[in-house]
Amino acid sequence: MERFINEIKRYGAKIAIDDFGSGYSNFSYLTKMSVDYIKIDGALISSIDKDKNALLVVETIVEFARKLGIKTIAEFVHSSPVLDKVKELKIDYSQGFFIDEPNLRV
Repeated sequence: MERFINEIKRYGAKIAIDDFGSGYSNFSYLTKMSVDYIKIDGALISSIDKDKNALLVVETIVEFARKLGIKTIAEFVHSSPVLDKVKELKIDYSQGFFIDEPNLRV
């Protein structure tokens, strides 16, 4: 996988890890692969205004990513309080219905 990523980056591609913080994602992937972005799982982001544990996990992901020079993206930003927390944490980018609905045209 690492070889493949390095090869496609030679062509100017950017690499993002989707849904980080759920399933099989872990911090060791980030130390081995040269990723550009981490998309923080929406299940964590959607509750950072109410769930202290989710907030702690997101803070840890953002701090770790920042130290590695990786940009962060908050998924599922669905309300003003969640967007406020995302801004407070200095997450680089946001996406979700509170910001705008996706364009589903094919």
